[in-house]
Amino acid sequence: MTTTTTRPGLAAATDDWLAKKLMQAGFGGPDCDFPNCTAARAPRPEGKPGPPPKFCVQHNNPRDRQIAYRARKALERERAAAPEPAPVQQAVAKGAREQQVLADLLPRVLTALEAVHQGQQAGADTAAVAAHIEQVTNDAGERVRQAEQHREEAVRDAHAAREEAARSEQAAEQARVERQAAVLEAACALGEAAAADQRAAAGRAALDELSETHRRLRDAHQELTGAHLQLADRHSELERAHAELTGEHRELLVAHGQLKGEKEAQDARLQELTGAKARLEEEQRRTAADLAAAQSENTGLTARLDELQAHREELRADNGRLAVRLEEERERHRREMAALRAQLDAARAAAEPDAAAGLGDGAEAGPAPAPEPESADDDEEAESTENGRQAPVAVVDLGVHGGSGWTLVRYEDDHSRWRVLRDGEIAGSIQPEHSLNGTLLGWSARTSHAMPLRPPHGQKYFASREQAAGAFVRDGLRRPPGMAAEAVAGAFTALGEPEQDALVTAVIPLATATPARGGRLARLPQAVRDAALRTALRVPGERDLQQLTGLDAAALGRSKEARHLLRALQSLAPAQTQEETGPVNLGTIGGRAWRLEPDPAYLGGYRVLADGTDVGGIAPVRRRKTDTVRWTAEHRRRTLGRGPAHADRDSATHAVIAAEDAWVPLPDLDDEAYLRIPAGLRSNLYGAAGRIDLRRGRLAQIQPGSYRQQLHAAISQARRSAGGRIRGQHLAVLLDAAREDLGAPGSTPAQRLYDVLQEIRAVLATGAETA
Repeated sequence: MTTTTTRPGLAAATDDWLAKKLMQAGFGGPDCDFPNCTAARAPRPEGKPGPPPKFCVQHNNPRDRQIAYRARKALERERAAAPEPAPVQQAVAKGAREQQVLADLLPRVLTALEAVHQGQQAGADTAAVAAHIEQVTNDAGERVRQAEQHREEAVRDAHAAREEAARSEQAAEQARVERQAAVLEAACALGEAAAADQRAAAGRAALDELSETHRRLRDAHQELTGAHLQLADRHSELERAHAELTGEHRELLVAHGQLKGEKEAQDARLQELTGAKARLEEEQRRTAADLAAAQSENTGLTARLDELQAHREELRADNGRLAVRLEEERERHRREMAALRAQLDAARAAAEPDAAAGLGDGAEAGPAPAPEPESADDDEEAESTENGRQAPVAVVDLGVHGGSGWTLVRYEDDHSRWRVLRDGEIAGSIQPEHSLNGTLLGWSARTSHAMPLRPPHGQKYFASREQAAGAFVRDGLRRPPGMAAEAVAGAFTALGEPEQDALVTAVIPLATATPARGGRLARLPQAVRDAALRTALRVPGERDLQQLTGLDAAALGRSKEARHLLRALQSLAPAQTQEETGPVNLGTIGGRAWRLEPDPAYLGGYRVLADGTDVGGIAPVRRRKTDTVRWTAEHRRRTLGRGPAHADRDSATHAVIAAEDAWVPLPDLDDEAYLRIPAGLRSNLYGAAGRIDLRRGRLAQIQPGSYRQQLHAAISQARRSAGGRIRGQHLAVLLDAAREDLGAPGSTPAQRLYDVLQEIRAVLATGAETA
């Protein structure tokens, strides 16, 4: 049962008896004096004398006390301002006030009874309430008896006082005073007895009310018991439903795990499809760009065809005018020849008498023939021969494109015009175009057949000399090379593209040197300078290379150009100084038969064979003409040491043999070998291969071309390994690739790819040994 404590309220603040009874019942004192506040007054602080506070804890402060004081004074002022009522009105008002007081006391009494009821209800025992009421009745009776005893004692005291009145007036007076005091005390006792009777009657009424409340609570308890049983049944049903839902929840968790696994697989597939989509979009974009470029080129070719047709008509008109002019020149030339012959005949006729007069001395002398006039064709032939021996002013190497060497050459008579040579043959010319005030408008290009090359779409001229030269290269790639490339020396074609570029760049100063310009290079023989020119044009012959490799520091001097030329000629020096020897049998080393075979691609070098399998190569290198020959060693396309690190052929051979002994061969790799690689290494391989650029650097120039194609195909498959697998042959090419084949020594992506490949190689080799 819940006990609700109800504070009496504001009634106890003005009723001392009610406040005292409430304090005895344990319900606190009267309410706070603050307007409209029903909280209990604050207790008196311990150790502090004086009356207790009249305000609660919240309003027991100077500000709230001042507010309460002002409210009380305002009420008093309102009452004082009211007019004085008449006697009848006073009586009526007094009765109304008494009724109001009774009406006000009624809630207070009810509040006190409720407090007493709640205090008795806390015991939850009806018998205890009855005992308490009986105790209160007995106490009231006891007080009445005591009052009777006091009264009897007062009577006796009065009788004694009357007897003693005679003896002493003072005693009588004292007796009267005592009698009056006894009477007053008896009256008080009677009043208390009456009050006790009233309280007993109120207690009986409260007991009846409590009995009624008990009956109502018992009925409510029975109703709550029935509701409790219903709730228990409902709880059982909910527990059964909860058990069923728990089972379904477990099933849903299992299904959720399955769906999560499927989702991860679908996410991986989605990533693969996203990558494939991105690649397809990139290919589509490139295809669209190529299509747009093709359409643009088609539009340009159409416009160019129109221009060529117009130009052809102009050329036909020019040819007609030139043919007419040529006939006029031939006719004038014939007339001049006839006049000269007539003059010659007249001169001979005049000289005959003089010759006849001279015969008288007996000396026989024939007529001295007059010098024949030179024809215009002989003059043109002599001029062209002289121009052929003229050294170029500048040479610009454009590199190798489409298997042909491209070069820009400018002679002194060309002024600002440049000749474009392909393998030493003239492919056309380019020249700058200026406005009337001398401003450079751009560059124009014409082929050797006087056909103009059209600049990019939207331009009238090429923007630069290099752009015009690039147009020649693109135009030449659609035509087969000439016959001059077939006469190039094999030693030059055996060089790699970087070595060829370095050699061509180094011989250009020697090719453009002339006696008029001075310098040590200009004093070299004309044959050497012609050999350098043919080398700069990328068409050197065997004799040209022999003349160049025969040069030394004494002949070239100590200039910067001479040092660069000697450094570039080092790649040719061993091939020209080392005599070719036959095979060398090294015997059996480590249970394998070793042999050296001459390297057909490098004269003076050897291929190292183990049991007939090519495992590496060695080659002699001499940096300068005055240095001793040192040897480089290569094991399975991997350079051993930095540069020519070996003193002789035997030490280089032993380095290759030691590298082969330490090399662990791969097992036969099929198309399923890629799946045996751990997933982490496959992911690393995919990421490392994606950062490799195949269009430039070492990978774009690696030789031979067949190996370059295989390596490019293997790396391309590694880039697409996220959506598929790498075939066994391509995986073998990747795992056997040397570090030098993947990029420059300082390239971080190449080093990363090489490290991943070595980890995969170790895993596959370890798996093969375990099997």
